[in-house]
Amino acid sequence: MIENDDSLAQKSDKNTTDPGGATGHSRTSPDQFDRLGLSSIQLRAIELSVEGFSNVQIAKELDITPKTLWRWKSFNENFRQVLDETRSQRYAAATDRYQSLLISSTSVLARFLGGEDKQDQFRAAALLLNMAGCFKPTANKKEKENALAKRLDPFDLKTLMTPNERLG
Repeated sequence: MIENDDSLAQKSDKNTTDPGGATGHSRTSPDQFDRLGLSSIQLRAIELSVEGFSNVQIAKELDITPKTLWRWKSFNENFRQVLDETRSQRYAAATDRYQSLLISSTSVLARFLGGEDKQDQFRAAALLLNMAGCFKPTANKKEKENALAKRLDPFDLKTLMTPNERLG
């Protein structure tokens, strides 16, 4: 569903005027990127893009063509650099917020594990075990390359054979 211009402006203003408050992140300062020569419209396009608005919505809000926005995203190195840096900042802020919520949620689950109700204990244990599978440490680049090299080729019949079948 595409929002009308008024609701788009209200929604974007609500997110970008909050300096680290309820949304959990601070707005990127335009002064921070003055040296890169980006216009205020380009900086606003970056803010809206990071907030999740579509290119068509951004173009409409800023009174530019979608093709102009596409060109900035595709060919303007400074624009792409600031967009990537802003995304990284937002991702880091979201990760920090998520980790703090994770600590709170595991405390709640710990109370259920120590509780009297066996069904609640079981549910809490199942949730914790499920969560443990989702939060594996990330591998560094070398480990990822090694893991890819070790993957089995599904079209290689030797990988489907047992060691005895390969010898015989």
